[in-house]
Amino acid sequence: FMRSATIDQLVRDPKTEELQHKAVFLIFFSGQQSFARMAKIADAFGAHRYNYPAKYSKRAALLSQALTRLDELSHVIDHVVARKEALLSSLAARHGAWRTHLARQKGLYNALNLWNYDLTRKVLIAEAWCPASMIEETQEALRRATSRSGAHVPSILNVLETDEPPPTYFRVNKVTSAFQEIIDTYGVPRYGEINPAAFTVITFPFLFGVMFGDVGHGSMVTAFALYLCVNETKMLALSARLRDDIITMAVRGRYMLLLMGIFSIYCGVLYNDVFGLMADFFGTSWTETPPRHGGPRELKAHGMVYPFGIDPGWHRSANELSFGNSYKMKLSIVLGVAQMLLGLGISLVNALAARNALDVWCDFVPQAIFMLSIFGYLVFCIFYKWSIDWVAEERVAPSLITLLISFFMSPGEVPAEARLYAGQERVQVLLLLLAFVAVPWMLLAKPLLLRRRHLARAGYKNVACRPTARDDPAAARGLLRSTRDHDTDEDSVSVASSNNGKAYAEEFDFSEIMVHQVIHSIEYVLGCVSNTASYLRLWALSLAHKQLSMVFWEMVMLPPLQSCRAGGSSWRCAVPLFFGFAVWVVLTTAIICCMEMLSAFLHALRL
Repeated sequence: FMRSATIDQLVRDPKTEELQHKAVFLIFFSGQQSFARMAKIADAFGAHRYNYPAKYSKRAALLSQALTRLDELSHVIDHVVARKEALLSSLAARHGAWRTHLARQKGLYNALNLWNYDLTRKVLIAEAWCPASMIEETQEALRRATSRSGAHVPSILNVLETDEPPPTYFRVNKVTSAFQEIIDTYGVPRYGEINPAAFTVITFPFLFGVMFGDVGHGSMVTAFALYLCVNETKMLALSARLRDDIITMAVRGRYMLLLMGIFSIYCGVLYNDVFGLMADFFGTSWTETPPRHGGPRELKAHGMVYPFGIDPGWHRSANELSFGNSYKMKLSIVLGVAQMLLGLGISLVNALAARNALDVWCDFVPQAIFMLSIFGYLVFCIFYKWSIDWVAEERVAPSLITLLISFFMSPGEVPAEARLYAGQERVQVLLLLLAFVAVPWMLLAKPLLLRRRHLARAGYKNVACRPTARDDPAAARGLLRSTRDHDTDEDSVSVASSNNGKAYAEEFDFSEIMVHQVIHSIEYVLGCVSNTASYLRLWALSLAHKQLSMVFWEMVMLPPLQSCRAGGSSWRCAVPLFFGFAVWVVLTTAIICCMEMLSAFLHALRL
């Protein structure tokens, strides 16, 4: 008779020490022959046999021993676990201090590894760059370190003269640090060059404001940024404690958020937008006939102009959307070309500061000609079109898109719907020729002039090393050898003296320079086109922002207001208005002031 049961848990094999699935079975038999047969079968199948006494008293004693053993092992395990928890708790309490100590030691040894050990004087020597304005502060820091460490020999600071170009260092504060980090992600200017972060402090929040322009939404962003600035100490501690990327980014860029909110309010006043609705700060210059249906028809007074921004009368006109799209699209192109010309101006100042005439005449001049011939002319046409009252002259306003297409596709011909002024054909042909001349100028001038300069220097050295004796070849060879040795010594000395003992081989690879210039020229030409088109995102994001704000107002707030206007009890008006206002505030804060603001921030970062 046999009974068996499967063990659900894995059991460790006593021989192989591996976890395996096991089953327990109990066999009842009679006689020694049956026992011998069962034992052979169990051994053949690899089963483990355990003694099971026939008497109940022995079985009870064996069970008691097993239970006692299990209880002892359980107590041992509990004691080990408790001991382990106590040890780990004590280690965890000291983990922060150990981590800080190891970080300090690691930083210390990493800094010491940068030093050179002088075997003769038994001292450590370090060479490092230090701003000239901070030399006294550095010396004072060394004196404090010497006094704190109790060293008997003070640290010595010597200023070395070198011809190596220094690294770039910009002194920043809590306002400009966020803008400097944005610039550093794209590239660090070389020593002596203009820092673009000074311009980014204004251009970046302004471009954001162009896309996010709204007095109401800008006020919300400004209020949030002001709260972070006023409570900056508490907010910095909170971000350090939470270690959340979003909170840290908002706290560290609190002054950037403040400027973004201020410029959003400024552009919102230009657009006359308050939460997507047209505001009337100074009173419209147009009259309505008939009211609310016919739209603006005539000015209240001849020559009357709205004092600042877009006249709110456009909000009630039939062509509001087309006017807003045209205005913002042209404004985006003007701002984009202006910022690209600012970049060209910075490159000119950098080249003049470095006294590099080659960069001025072979990079800046053709780039400026190409930019102004095409996109500068487009900006001129935009302002020229804005400056003429086409309605008063009873003429159809020309299409700038048609003008730009004909500028490239049919030079010398101007369609009637694209004519702005007399003599337009000759001007456009001349500008197109200048643009075509600027491309090979930009592509070939600099590499060829560099090659010519290199060949002139190399030719001069070859002439200086030629032998002059004809009758005595041996003397000529000796003279040549001594001249070479003398020139080599002089060159090495001059190079070593000009580089503080570090001689650098000056190599010239015309193919590498040519490839670099080709890539740079193609990148600039294509970048002018793509970047100008990329600035149209200012128009697209501004339009999307306004339309989304209007949708929230018309779909959420307008129905409760219309029900209140229709009349009825105060409860029938107050309850829908309360819930509608709550929903509108949540949508405005979550979608527009968070998601839409982040989208505008990323697009401004791209520009």
